[in-house]
Amino acid sequence: MFYNIVHTLALALLIYVVLKRKVVFKTGISLLYILVFVKLAIDSMLCLHYQGDRDNLSVMSNIFIMFILAITAQSQQLNRTAFGFTIALLPVVAVAISHTQISVLFFSIKAVLIGFLMILYVWLYNWEPVMVKELRQPKQMREEEKKALHMLADQKDEEKDMAVNLLSRLSPEQQQNILDRAAEQLKTNEQSKKAWNLVCADLTNSERVICQMVLEGKMLKEICIELNKSESNITSQRSHIRKKLNMDRKDDLRRELEKRFYEARNSLEA
Repeated sequence: MFYNIVHTLALALLIYVVLKRKVVFKTGISLLYILVFVKLAIDSMLCLHYQGDRDNLSVMSNIFIMFILAITAQSQQLNRTAFGFTIALLPVVAVAISHTQISVLFFSIKAVLIGFLMILYVWLYNWEPVMVKELRQPKQMREEEKKALHMLADQKDEEKDMAVNLLSRLSPEQQQNILDRAAEQLKTNEQSKKAWNLVCADLTNSERVICQMVLEGKMLKEICIELNKSESNITSQRSHIRKKLNMDRKDDLRRELEKRFYEARNSLEA
């Protein structure tokens, strides 16, 4: 009982730390997976020790969830965490099998093997050669191309020679890829700007700013702090926005803006 309480408190604290960005998100997610994995492993061993083969279903269920955690960690490229899970699963599965009846083992061993194979498959997919991934995802850019594109975006007007020098270091194929992506991004930005102007055609500049912040998922207090305005002022402007957009008071403003923006983008692309 005490062990479960401690684990629940630790889990709640870790979730809070992750959501509040007190630690790097990737590290926080890894720790969260590890905490759940360890809890499942300990529960499984305790079940086998005290209840023998009478609670095989709970043990196998825990093992399947542990496989899911390992596969999820590997798919998110948390390689060390996934590798640790895979190694830890070996003794857990071995002990579980030794306490499992033959009739139950016949049905569960297949799922266990598939679990290990899925981990292997995701690992192979993440580590396959770059060229194979590019054939599957032709729009994906190489890391050096991304860096070059970001550096070009940061260039000032008086640094044109540096931009030319940067491009000259890349192969013709990489240069064309960067130019194509830049042109594609400019086209997308232009369409997004036109679509947003259609959605906010009847709104004032101040109301447009509020709509943009709502669309970004910011709450009322965050909007008030960034715009240095009172809650009553922002609430009043949101009411005006709803009236101008012919929305009901019960409608979710963010979802309605997303819907109208999506529809405007589709109409421009049609």
